[in-house]
Amino acid sequence: MPATMYLRPRPRAFVLVTDTYALVFRQPTAKEAKANRSVVVAEMMGAEEADLRSTVRCSITQRVEGVLGVVSVPSEKSPVPEIFLIVLASAMPLSPLLAKSTLRPARVTSVEFHSLSSSTWDMPGLAGVDAYDDDDLDPSSLASSSSASQGTYEHPCAGMKKYLESGGFFFAEGCRWDISTRMGEINWIQAERGCEAGKSGADGDGPLRASPLETFDERFVWNAAPLAPFLSFRAKLPPAACAALDAEALLVPVIQGFVGSLPVSTGEWTDGRPEIAALGMLSRLSWKRAGARFRTRGIDDDGQVANFVETEVILATDTVVLSYVQVRGSVPLFWQQPSQGLGTLQQKVEITRPAQATQPPFDKHFLELLEHYHAVHAVNLLGHKDAESMLSSAYSDHLRALRQTLEAAPPEETAHMHAPPHDAVTLTPYDFHAAVKMGGHEGVRSDFANRLREVTRSVERFGWTAIETASGQIIEQQQGVFRVNCLDCLDRTNYVQDVISSITLQRFLASIGSPLASSPTLCSAHRELWADNGDRLSKIYAGTGALNTSATRSGKKTFAGLISDATKSVGRAYINNFQDKGKQTAIDMLLGMMAGQRPVVLFDPIGESVQAVLSERANEYSTSRAVAVWVGTWNLNGKPPTERLDDWLFPLAAPDADIYSIAFQEIVELTAGQILQTDPAKKRMWESYIMEAFASRKGKNEYMLYRSEQLVGTALIIVIRASLASAIRSVESATRKTGLQGLSGNKGGVGIRLNLFDSSVCFMTCHLAAGHSNVAERNADYHTISSSLRFLRGKTIEDHDMVIWAADFNYRVSLPNLQAREYAETDQLDPLLAADQLLQAMDNDEVFVGYDEGPITFRPTYKYDNGSSQYDTSEKARIPAWTDRILFKGSQLRQKEYARAELRLSDHRPVYAVFDATVREVDAAKKAKVADDVVKAIRAKGAHWSGLDHMVADLSAVTLSAKPGFDRGTKPRSVSGAAPRVPSRPGAPPLPVRTAAAVQSPLRRSPGKPAPPAPPASHRQPGTHRPVSRSESGSSLTSMATGDFVMVNSPNAPPLLPSRTGTARPAAPPARPPSANGSPLVASMPKLASPRITIDGLNSSPRTMVRTRDFSTPSLASSPGAPAPVLPPRPAPKPSLDMNGSPPAGLKSPITPVTESFGKEKEKKVPPPRAAKPEGLKGKVLDSPGDE
Repeated sequence: MPATMYLRPRPRAFVLVTDTYALVFRQPTAKEAKANRSVVVAEMMGAEEADLRSTVRCSITQRVEGVLGVVSVPSEKSPVPEIFLIVLASAMPLSPLLAKSTLRPARVTSVEFHSLSSSTWDMPGLAGVDAYDDDDLDPSSLASSSSASQGTYEHPCAGMKKYLESGGFFFAEGCRWDISTRMGEINWIQAERGCEAGKSGADGDGPLRASPLETFDERFVWNAAPLAPFLSFRAKLPPAACAALDAEALLVPVIQGFVGSLPVSTGEWTDGRPEIAALGMLSRLSWKRAGARFRTRGIDDDGQVANFVETEVILATDTVVLSYVQVRGSVPLFWQQPSQGLGTLQQKVEITRPAQATQPPFDKHFLELLEHYHAVHAVNLLGHKDAESMLSSAYSDHLRALRQTLEAAPPEETAHMHAPPHDAVTLTPYDFHAAVKMGGHEGVRSDFANRLREVTRSVERFGWTAIETASGQIIEQQQGVFRVNCLDCLDRTNYVQDVISSITLQRFLASIGSPLASSPTLCSAHRELWADNGDRLSKIYAGTGALNTSATRSGKKTFAGLISDATKSVGRAYINNFQDKGKQTAIDMLLGMMAGQRPVVLFDPIGESVQAVLSERANEYSTSRAVAVWVGTWNLNGKPPTERLDDWLFPLAAPDADIYSIAFQEIVELTAGQILQTDPAKKRMWESYIMEAFASRKGKNEYMLYRSEQLVGTALIIVIRASLASAIRSVESATRKTGLQGLSGNKGGVGIRLNLFDSSVCFMTCHLAAGHSNVAERNADYHTISSSLRFLRGKTIEDHDMVIWAADFNYRVSLPNLQAREYAETDQLDPLLAADQLLQAMDNDEVFVGYDEGPITFRPTYKYDNGSSQYDTSEKARIPAWTDRILFKGSQLRQKEYARAELRLSDHRPVYAVFDATVREVDAAKKAKVADDVVKAIRAKGAHWSGLDHMVADLSAVTLSAKPGFDRGTKPRSVSGAAPRVPSRPGAPPLPVRTAAAVQSPLRRSPGKPAPPAPPASHRQPGTHRPVSRSESGSSLTSMATGDFVMVNSPNAPPLLPSRTGTARPAAPPARPPSANGSPLVASMPKLASPRITIDGLNSSPRTMVRTRDFSTPSLASSPGAPAPVLPPRPAPKPSLDMNGSPPAGLKSPITPVTESFGKEKEKKVPPPRAAKPEGLKGKVLDSPGDE
């Protein structure tokens, strides 16, 4: 229902006022919630109760259609994010999808983002509103003074606003029906008549229907996350208030996709008038794996695929309504394509995860489809050439494995399936391009109608959903669905879905003997809708219209269509390279998936105390697991594999690891051709060689190649134990070029991140700038990678619990060549480490702040003559250095070994480190049980506790029967990860009512103040939801707070549902002292915080990592059995400040007074004396030798 929107500057709040009620949104006061939480307060009251003095109308439009939700936007100015209220400002009504129906869809045309946090982003005319006193505010005198309002800065929600106003978002007008759910599940005819839920088989004799806010399909409602706090608010309201809120239709769920309908004459006449049928189409795009074309491909670990769309064709006549559903979605494998540059014009495809690790998500995807649609017939339109052939072959292999699993499953596990296991999932490969080349587009229609027997059989077996118009009863229900895909699931997919839909529609009309079966008008309207549908879905995913539009509309390609397709292809390349990044950011921000973006929750003091208790009792629902991690790095100098890798991968002193992170640099020779276009052949060769080493040493199936990534010569390969695959999720890779100031990939970084159980891990490798004296360039390269490398949804390297760098950092030793060689060859490591450039840079906090490195007990790894154990004897005679290093960060990591392997293939020696990683595994069922018990205890003792601090202290000591040794295999599958929302219990002990001062809302009119002018009167059209009067409900309704889960009568506030009869308000019970929760009708849910959990036995005290130079380093013997050489006296260590603990014994205070003035110039460093040429070396010795 349209409402008028007002802004009150102090305390800042927005009020939506309808003819009957007012809905208030504001942030909590300092007493109600902490300032650093993304919390919002929602209140509902009678329209005449709202105090509209000192408010201004703040919407561009006169009336707003409703609220889409709230979103948290990270702020660069403050650690506290800005909270924006998303308002549906205007919409365009569309034609009904059912003939003669009052249920109308509408398209979103305008949205507004209003900040609940500050006036910085208020529209012109409101920016200076905070400067006025509340009582003296003159709305007509407001003038814009904000630079943000003037357009100096871009609005932080500009991308989301543009995306929501792109023309692809729709909603049900008046929220009278569920537009997100197909007719086979929600009966729209019965919904229109106000019957119960409209579920399949409903008899229509029940009470008022369930609200669409309770029945919507979460896969397709794009504002499910922004709307979640208000849905929680609604769920905690009493039934009468909930019905009143639904009647106002101010909470609006929206879908994205396509909605359209066209009238079609049936050719028959009734009462002298022609019968008109309605042909409609509704496509619902899933948000589960949303994104732009080249940035979101394939499947994720939850079984969700990119560009998944459910398309429903609806034919409504005077007697019957047909509903026919198909779905489309990306190839359900882990694959990707180049997202930028010339690669977007080529059809290059890379499968990023092996078959063994892909099968579980693949199975999950199809099992979910079976749950929703009963049976699935997959039609794969990929070709049999190049990259598409690789995807098509892998797709067939995975589906064959799934069919075998279903057929071999015990009968009790498949008893719930609607189709027999051998018919539940079917695949038909069909090379669309080859078919068009041979017989044109009409040949494709002929193939699907006649030649493809499996397809025609499934068309007959699946059927359709038919509903009788008069009674609303379901006559027949669809028993399966076609899942169609090509590479993008756009052009080819849309054409084939049009063909299958046309075949099914003709069969249905023939079965009922309708004259529409031979109607050319119906055929033309059907093609027109499918063409429009293809254009809209293509614009959403790729940025331009579909390429086969002319063929879809007319059945054949035209010259104008070819020109149009060529133009669209160029447009797609431009959009992919220059616009999709911002589009992806807007999508992730809208869905609340950006890294660091906090979910917005409703204020709830009980919820906050529950979270505090859960943090204290984490050991009751989480367990710690020890995972062995092997990390290694090796600069290959462009050499192919010829040496056994056992000494490097499987050191005798270390047990077998669970995860191997293998980093290579210069895996290819850094030629101009390789830099311009990376050749993955060398990486694949090394992958095969590594997996052969694992197979010969550990067995063929014990380890699997899980993920790899390459940037020219830098590559990162992850190998895991096969039994660990089910515990790894959200695997992502990213690269960052640093060569030639970011234009070349000869230098740069590669990262792979993943979630291991409930901890996040990031593996990094890089190749930094070369040159002995280029320390500043190396520092700059590190900062470029650290600050600019981004994973999906903005995740950075530092956003992870554990980070491990294994790389050729290229930092050198600042000593004369002869002296450095003497120290290295005699194993005098301390003086070398004292001159190590990386340690010096870390000591000065120039790079790798917060990272640790284990003690270095091995000789410098660079540079050797290829195939020998002698340091560089070439003309450049490079100084020995530890260029290859492993650094790490994270309290959950403990390094057990740090060494090098004596492999002589390259001019570098490989380095490895072994870690024990303690990861956290949260049991969702146990956590929910603990939360439920805590809430029950709070409600049972809340009347006797004096405050939340005592509450947390008391409940933290409670011990439940749950034990840490919970068997993961027995965890209920239906329990979600979040603690359940606990409704109020009717039998809870009543609390004393707040005093008048405590219960007064900032937006509630005080009894002593005059009433504001009433909003313009208008008569509401009768509908299924109407306010419940006092006489009907049997008792008076007063304002009540749901934040405490106990409904309390308010002593001073007028009734929630205003009475026109003047009935006296019941007497108030005794008042209690003021409470922190002082809003009249507050509903909330707990903040989804991520507290740092301390696991028993881990990090019970601060741990200080001491670098090698801080203690005496044991020397290496020159040969087995030889005595260790005697080291010279070690110089006094350089003072250092350890921020995590006390300095080592014997060190002086690391903080020394500054004796120099700020204006005094630093003393210039004197270069070391020129070293004499060592014997046996060719050429000359350089002070600052060049490098690779």
